[in-house]
Amino acid sequence: MTTVYFVRHAQSPWVPDREAERPLSAKGRDAADHVATLLADESVDAVVSSPYRRAYETVEPVADRHGLGVDVDAGFRERRLTDGPVETIGETFESAVAAVWENWSFAWPDGESSLDAQRRGLDALDRVLSRYEGGTVVVGTHGQLLTVVLNHYDDRFDATFWRDELTTPDVYEAEFRSDELLTIERRLSP
Repeated sequence: MTTVYFVRHAQSPWVPDREAERPLSAKGRDAADHVATLLADESVDAVVSSPYRRAYETVEPVADRHGLGVDVDAGFRERRLTDGPVETIGETFESAVAAVWENWSFAWPDGESSLDAQRRGLDALDRVLSRYEGGTVVVGTHGQLLTVVLNHYDDRFDATFWRDELTTPDVYEAEFRSDELLTIERRLSP
């Protein structure tokens, strides 16, 4: 069995047009330390992260506590809605996101559909499950990507889950046998 701790990044200040570079806020850094404390007694074999700074900074304290580095896998980056600010396509963030959740095949210009993001995330998860079979891995990622990946296994992980239940940060422990999800449970309470 392989254990994956999916960690949604901690709080990060909004910086327009700098999606990949947004660091954690002071509150987010404190929350990242809390995640490291939560996972301190776990036997962690690897830490993998999205290349986006806020995800990396959220799992870095876990890696430090376990004497590990952080491997970066671009497959765990957040879904790209469009190339540039959503206002350029005549939408608000909320309306742009609603459209890709309502129709999983729909994508904005130069963006990713939910299905495309799901495939990318599942490919990244397959790499983790293959490389660390039988081990324990912490994965730093993002809310929408985490939701579409988990939706592949359980449809309760949907737009309502992403919007209303997922917190920053959040931690879900998943047990896999090969690529079959056996159990998933929330480990971090808001």
